[in-house]
Amino acid sequence: MKVRVFTSGILICIMIWTLVLAAQGYFRGMRRTADNLGKVVEESTFRDWSGKTGEPSGKEREVRNTRIREVVSGLTAQEFNPDTKVRLIELRTQFYSKLSKGEREVFVTSLLEGLDTYIMLFDSLPGERRRKLVKRAVKAAREELPSELRDKYELLDAEEEHENIGEIGWRAAMENKEPDKIMEFLQLIEIAGELIQRMRIPQWEGARGDK
Repeated sequence: MKVRVFTSGILICIMIWTLVLAAQGYFRGMRRTADNLGKVVEESTFRDWSGKTGEPSGKEREVRNTRIREVVSGLTAQEFNPDTKVRLIELRTQFYSKLSKGEREVFVTSLLEGLDTYIMLFDSLPGERRRKLVKRAVKAAREELPSELRDKYELLDAEEEHENIGEIGWRAAMENKEPDKIMEFLQLIEIAGELIQRMRIPQWEGARGDK
């Protein structure tokens, strides 16, 4: 009997350590992905088109479109990893700042597609719960954003816009907005999505609220 209990205890310990090591490897992998994404974003051959008229063409356009897809894929794959969140925000902003007007629209649209589940979850909630979530998301964004980015996010101080988002939801609030303005929405959408996950609100119910 004692041998059986001892053996069971050893097996449980092995399982726990296996899970711990697997988790550590997973998060190390995510940090490596962030580092690799940084190399892609900061590569000097990716020219800054923000101040140019027109759009890239020919081979350069193909290369840049491929790079945009790579960056979007890297960002959406691990947007909520707490160990790399600030770094990813900085990389996203840095990459966006190099894009042409047309590329910015493509980039923002692609990022929103990756957040579609969280947008739908938020928009399905009653208005009062949406307003509470927006307030909490704004507070969290002020705490999490690097100071140099926080000062540029006019949305954080736009109380009328906060009320509007709570009233009509993310999708309607972003309608007809320029890519620059939607970039400000992204951080709040991500944080609100995290809050909803913690609250474990089923998409089809929206029955349990923010306390």
